[in-house]
Amino acid sequence: MEGEGLVCRHCGRPIAVPASTCPWCGQTIMVICAHCKRYTDDQGTVCQHCGAPLEPARLDALRIGVGVDDRTARLIMDRQRAQLVASGVVALHLHDFFYADAQRRTVLVDLFGPSLIPHREAAALLFAAIVYLIQQGYCAVQRAGDGQSLLWAEIRAWDGQIASLEGALARQAGLGQTLALSLRQAIAEEAGVTPEPAGSVGQRRRPGTAPSARPVAEAVVEVARRTILPDHQEQEACRETYRLLAQFVRQDPPLARRIAEEVLEALAWFGV
Repeated sequence: MEGEGLVCRHCGRPIAVPASTCPWCGQTIMVICAHCKRYTDDQGTVCQHCGAPLEPARLDALRIGVGVDDRTARLIMDRQRAQLVASGVVALHLHDFFYADAQRRTVLVDLFGPSLIPHREAAALLFAAIVYLIQQGYCAVQRAGDGQSLLWAEIRAWDGQIASLEGALARQAGLGQTLALSLRQAIAEEAGVTPEPAGSVGQRRRPGTAPSARPVAEAVVEVARRTILPDHQEQEACRETYRLLAQFVRQDPPLARRIAEEVLEALAWFGV
């Protein structure tokens, strides 16, 4: 399935770069071979590149072995592979992460302002998810050939919660897309709005909404709040998550501010 002419077998749309899931419909289309680390057709029994046998997908094994529907299977799998993702922790403790007084202010206040309104909440949660993926070595931002745009690149396959902002953003990595387009695609997927068609990059228009669409900022916040987290001690989780965010911002303040701007612009694209 690698190379030019790759088309999703579920929705029939073209896919620019091989990836685990289709960026349009979100269905699984390829898996990474544990032996050669290359993408291969997920319906095969052996890798099309090296011939190594492929293990059944954990989600398919749950469906068949336990006899549950897709939604229940995803919930079970998310519990099994749950990580203490930054967006989930921040969503549960927004007031702690948006603290400001005369002496100090948190990094999220510096980037998005002190007022807790849905637009800023959604922006902060998307920013936290991006930082988590970068700091944990799943994704990276790279300068595009034009010297201006940021590319959203995959470093290793996401193995955390499917139903999370981190999962939504990780599904967009490695497709040769800019961070801006990847954000819009991930937000559209979670909010239930029509994905951006190919060739419309840069157009400032509000996308068409599907019948099940929800207000975009509300949808983003809801995904983060509903993310399944592993058992944890709340105070320690908040401390470690804030350390992760603060370390990223302090390492490269211009990059952190640029990413924050990309997030705000992506939300504004939807009219938020």
